[in-house]
Amino acid sequence: MNLCLVLTTLLAVGGPDIPALRWQQRSDWTSVKPAAVGDGVADDSAALQAALDALKDGDTLYFPPGVYRLTKTLSLDGPHLGLALIGCGRDTSLVWDGEPGGRMFRCNGVAHTRFVGLSWDGRGKAAVGFDHNSALRFETEVRHQHEAFRNCTTAGLRIGWQQKIASAEITYLNCLFERCGAGCSIGTFNDYDNSFDGCEFRECGYGISDSKGNFYARNCHFEASTKADARIGSEHGSSLRRCTSRGSRRFVEHGGIAPVVLQDCRVAGWTDPDSAVELNGAPVLLMDCVFSEGPNNKPAVRAGRGTPVLVSGGQLGALASGQTADIPNGAAPPIKLVSGSKQLVEVPAGKLGGVLKSATQRFLRSTVDTNQRVFDAKRDFGAKGDGRTDDTDAIQKAIDAARAAGGQALAYLPKGNYVLTRSLRVTGADYRFGGSGFCTRLRWRGPERGTGVEVVDPQNVTLEWFMVGHHDSGPQKLAVDIRQSSTGVPSRVTYDGVSVFGMYQKRPGVQGLLFDRLGPQCLVIGLATNGNLRFESCGRARFLFSQSFEGTVSVAGREPVRDGLIGFQFRLETIVNPSVEVRDSQSLVMSDFYGEQMDRHLVLSGDPGDPPGRVTIQGPKMHTFTQLPLISLDGYRGQLYLGSNQFYCDPQEPRIVSSGDSPCEVILAGNFLYNVKPKFELAAGHKLTVVANSAVGTPLVDQGAERLDGLAAALDDLRRLGKLDAEVNGW
Repeated sequence: MNLCLVLTTLLAVGGPDIPALRWQQRSDWTSVKPAAVGDGVADDSAALQAALDALKDGDTLYFPPGVYRLTKTLSLDGPHLGLALIGCGRDTSLVWDGEPGGRMFRCNGVAHTRFVGLSWDGRGKAAVGFDHNSALRFETEVRHQHEAFRNCTTAGLRIGWQQKIASAEITYLNCLFERCGAGCSIGTFNDYDNSFDGCEFRECGYGISDSKGNFYARNCHFEASTKADARIGSEHGSSLRRCTSRGSRRFVEHGGIAPVVLQDCRVAGWTDPDSAVELNGAPVLLMDCVFSEGPNNKPAVRAGRGTPVLVSGGQLGALASGQTADIPNGAAPPIKLVSGSKQLVEVPAGKLGGVLKSATQRFLRSTVDTNQRVFDAKRDFGAKGDGRTDDTDAIQKAIDAARAAGGQALAYLPKGNYVLTRSLRVTGADYRFGGSGFCTRLRWRGPERGTGVEVVDPQNVTLEWFMVGHHDSGPQKLAVDIRQSSTGVPSRVTYDGVSVFGMYQKRPGVQGLLFDRLGPQCLVIGLATNGNLRFESCGRARFLFSQSFEGTVSVAGREPVRDGLIGFQFRLETIVNPSVEVRDSQSLVMSDFYGEQMDRHLVLSGDPGDPPGRVTIQGPKMHTFTQLPLISLDGYRGQLYLGSNQFYCDPQEPRIVSSGDSPCEVILAGNFLYNVKPKFELAAGHKLTVVANSAVGTPLVDQGAERLDGLAAALDDLRRLGKLDAEVNGW
């Protein structure tokens, strides 16, 4: 890159800020004002610490617009569940004026908690803006949203420093990391499942620096990173999907035992003379990636130290296996296999490609509408939320009022335990129904085998931040916690922060969230759900679950046409039996599926007359510890693809078993086997394709590498998932 281009790139750094959030304050929110001044002059450290110390499970602390000056570290000390700290986005700033090298905020033992609309500015003096540093409880299912982390010398947000108890399953939505030593630093084992979606990293040393945990970045933009956009030393698999980079030294540095996926990434103007991507270790899949404007005559990708590389689509997919080649129009040679590299496998082109068009594409939203009208079930309609009073009528009145008002009006349930004696009904258009979070709980006291919430033909409706049927609410004799059905009209619904039965229960067909016979004009968006998810005859609808946790996914239905998509991006499941159950040869797509302490992983079944299906799963970790088969295919008609997984199983010869006469193919590609060697017990005539896997211990021997059309079709499933994600988010 010449000097003029370098200067132009550096001068052009900048971009959108996080949004200004204009809330209507809820009845159960506690404001930090007037005890805290927020004028940028007064020291607000003591007032804010007192407010944090007073929090109890389920409380919400509100930070009105202002500049809150800190001279001492704030500490949120748990153990706590279901808290929310809510600010006003770019209008709520916390700024550091303490000693150089200090940290602004310590998060010490919270779970199922949200941090929204807070801007942390270290002013070049603080080492760390926000520190997940727990000594009091395991931190899980935490969300950072519409936050900014600026001007911190070590890290804007840090996880795992001097760790005693892990912090995992942290989500970062629409967050900005700017001018920090690292935007986010992930430092220790067990700090797993960090998901970045719609974030931006500008002028940091590393955008994401991951030493021992793992992460997933989707729809993120990196700019002018002085070391690398992402450093990947993960214990388990990581991925970057639909990410862009402009003017950074390097896009990715990778090394270790964890597989990596780079899907549909656009990288331009990197400055490192060796490469934009350096790969050393476990298998890597490069899909639909395009590199441009790099140093002349230098490769975009270098792979070494025995790294298996699969390439498909984009600029790299045109490469002949094992060769380097020049790309037209003066772009850099795409890939180089350096000394010790093991193999390069080119997957045939699929029918689809990526959705990104340019390395300058950004995803951070600078405007978000939060100024909706609020109908409070307690304040306005007399609900008690005391766990004894029947609140069904009051809650239904709040829902009906929000539906009548439209305009994204909110039917709101403050923190509490609300008794239901009959089903709530959610239908109509353009409103929201929800609570304060994990401590807004609906308790069923109606007839046995009832349904807690009936959702019928929702059109632009959101259900958010409450639980029903969850084990933390106590025993409940429900058939279904939430049931969504359709009369055949178009519908669109979002579930965000909704928890149902299924966590640690090992009962996949009980309660949970049931989608019942949704048709081709139905779109379901799961921003965050917890518990069993059940799909019955929904093969023509479209589902996009960005974040989902725990319970079992069950898919069934015998409809003859299946042109929809049941798709998951990040999903976590632990202590389940099985993790996924697919009947009737249905289809399912999961791009980043983390499984741990599972009795069984996949149970697939079907009959010879079923339309052929395909289950496509990539995942950072697949951990079981029983003698049951890892994967069972009983008459399943179609294909199973497991890719970019880390097999981490006990026993060390996990069984993959198939039976029946239906045509069936199993594909394992780009996996890492950690002292594991799967044992295949496949019925006669069933196909097995094994390619580009690596191992600690005994490696799998490649077979069926001449027939990769099935793998190409499976990668198209991931492209369809990416296309739906882009459509939903409007990228």
